[in-house]
Amino acid sequence: MNAKMCKKDVLQAVILADDFTTRLNPVQNIFPSILMPVINIPLLDYMIETLIKSKIQEVFLYCSSHIDQLKKYTDERIYKDVTISLIISDGCRSLGDALRDIDTKGWIRGYFILIRGNTFTNTDLKTLFNIHRMKAEKDKGATMTMVLRNFGSMKDSYLNEEASLVVSDKSTNKILYYTKLKNSEKKVKLELNWFLDHNEVEINSCYLDTHIYLCSPSVLPLFADNFDFQTMDDFIRGVLMNEEILDSRIYWQQLNTEDYALPITSWKAHHILTQDVLRRHSFPLAPDAMPLLKNFICMPRSTYKHETATFAKGCLLEKDCILGSNSSLGNKTKVARSVIADNCIIGSNVNIDNSYVFSNVRIKDNCTIKSSILFPNCIVRYRSQIDGCILCSGVDIAARSQYVDTIIESTSSGISEIKMSDLEAEDGFLYFKNAEVIDCDDCSSESSSNEEILECDSQIPDDTNMFLSEVIDSLLRGYQDKLNCENLILEINSSRYAYNVTIREVTYNVIKAILSLPLHYLSETKTTVTNQNYQKNLKIMITYFNTIIQNYIKNENAQEDCLRAIEDIVNTTDELLPYAQHLLHQFYDRDILSEEKILEWYESTDENSDTHHTKLKNAVQPFIKWLREAEEDSSGSDN
Repeated sequence: MNAKMCKKDVLQAVILADDFTTRLNPVQNIFPSILMPVINIPLLDYMIETLIKSKIQEVFLYCSSHIDQLKKYTDERIYKDVTISLIISDGCRSLGDALRDIDTKGWIRGYFILIRGNTFTNTDLKTLFNIHRMKAEKDKGATMTMVLRNFGSMKDSYLNEEASLVVSDKSTNKILYYTKLKNSEKKVKLELNWFLDHNEVEINSCYLDTHIYLCSPSVLPLFADNFDFQTMDDFIRGVLMNEEILDSRIYWQQLNTEDYALPITSWKAHHILTQDVLRRHSFPLAPDAMPLLKNFICMPRSTYKHETATFAKGCLLEKDCILGSNSSLGNKTKVARSVIADNCIIGSNVNIDNSYVFSNVRIKDNCTIKSSILFPNCIVRYRSQIDGCILCSGVDIAARSQYVDTIIESTSSGISEIKMSDLEAEDGFLYFKNAEVIDCDDCSSESSSNEEILECDSQIPDDTNMFLSEVIDSLLRGYQDKLNCENLILEINSSRYAYNVTIREVTYNVIKAILSLPLHYLSETKTTVTNQNYQKNLKIMITYFNTIIQNYIKNENAQEDCLRAIEDIVNTTDELLPYAQHLLHQFYDRDILSEEKILEWYESTDENSDTHHTKLKNAVQPFIKWLREAEEDSSGSDN
């Protein structure tokens, strides 16, 4: 009986490794949607990170193409706190067929979360799942809840092709009508019954389908009984049209405004997602925040460089770009709004703008790459110009070549070329060349040398750094003038909205500011910085700012951000390391950090952890030992 109950309570998610679309041509020929790289990390790893944080225990990965590639990828990785099982069905060609196959195999029988293979999100899926369960308890016919993201006006949006029209009962969020808006459609027919049967009807055209669906047990049988349900749009339309016959209803739930979700439905969507990740809108799925993107040096204007990457003299690394591990840039090379993955060698006098260079690519001297995608193992030889092109894996571009708006593939008979214009009319193929992401007009350039730490010609801090600087100024002034902490919280929140910083980044930066504040205070009072002076002032400041700390650390995510801030300050502040165990003890005594979260952090393993991380864990070992002994004593007395 107990075993059955435990099995029933296991949270299950189904991820469809493919999205059965050709809108990302030629990706479907290279790897499945779920392995689509975003800053050189496949979507699957971002999703697993989100699932683990959401406490989803069991994941089924449905594979219907590139099966050996997926098997190899999952076999090479060890995922903690979640089990991943592959459901293999070679040759499945639609979402409907995939769900019918899953139903036949009988692996899923209860409530589950359905995630399409092109999905990216940082939201707490368990919270959304519980909302659906509550709906299902009130309405036994609640078949599915769609998770929608509010984009505001989509008229001039970068993603206007993905806009949906949602008509719903305002009091319950039950969907009455749903369709994808087409640019050619100027009018929408409104049914009189919507208004006669419901007190309040809400009509919105600002929602984006995140491709996350919270499903009741009835979803799979509905697909099994209706073979005309091939796509998710077919399913939604069929259920809404036959609601009374099927006794099934579909609801929607808005994504929390603090969270991020965006499916990669086109190259346009991939472009905006990458830029958002670089600008940390998807935090904590961001460079130097998640384990697989560790060891990056954060620089102004949303630029990042891996610790092992190298620059030659005179390079310019402009805004919104990242340079992966073991990659190098030659003399006077310029990079802007681009991703350069691992193990790439870029020559001298190369201009790379608005492009994506995958791993193991070689670009020779004096080349220009604009608005292009270079898949792994490509070679672009001297003085070539690539504008608005996609180079498939292994393509070797001859010296002095010029290609514009072309998909280039290497075949046994030579180079194959397909014009973009031939594809754009088919299957909604959308490229990003002529659609710039709106951002700041002027970007600062970064002058590089052979030194490990780069000196900026004109350091213009990004929004997050400016926010941190303002928080430090507010707290320092508040401490010196003995201001009320409630007023300081208002100042911090005001800065947060001014710089469009997420709540998780607020927590992280507030803790960073408090931990670094003694250094600023000692500098202002012209007092010598010693371990004793730093620790004495930090202890007083933690007591003084306790109200602020308690205001921002209210949940498990905030505790994780707090611990990460401690780790990062230890890396840059030697005076904190010997005090780290006392700091954790203080936070534990004040109920800022829970015993479970501290132990979970301490016991976590990270292949990319550096010496500072190891030193910190060694430094807090006495406190961890005391914590475990206290837990054992408590358990013994309870028994």
